[in-house]
Amino acid sequence: MENFNQIFKSAKANKIGNKLKGIIESYFDNVEGNIVGGAKVKLVLYSRNGKNNVLCGIQEGTNESCMLYVHHINELNHDRLKFSGKGKHAKRITFNSTEDIMEEDIKWLLSKVNENAPF
Repeated sequence: MENFNQIFKSAKANKIGNKLKGIIESYFDNVEGNIVGGAKVKLVLYSRNGKNNVLCGIQEGTNESCMLYVHHINELNHDRLKFSGKGKHAKRITFNSTEDIMEEDIKWLLSKVNENAPF
């Protein structure tokens, strides 16, 4: 995907985002990433079988953090992964460093998204 790094102002958030991007792209075989939003709200949404079939997304957060948005999951029961905020269509998990990202945890979360996605 072109211009992924341009959605980040912070180098630290960029590093976190690229780690999440690598996990997402290695987990889903046929995922497509698209940059959406305007100048203030830029994020990457990952979908399959069309742009409207969103599975998850990545966005820079505050204080050099990075957020992973997941669709098709309403609640989460996991020791290390915790939802923040109350999204209507997607739930988010905020990461403050690359060390916060456990690949096996993210793959587990993506497996739940994959199970619940109707496409």
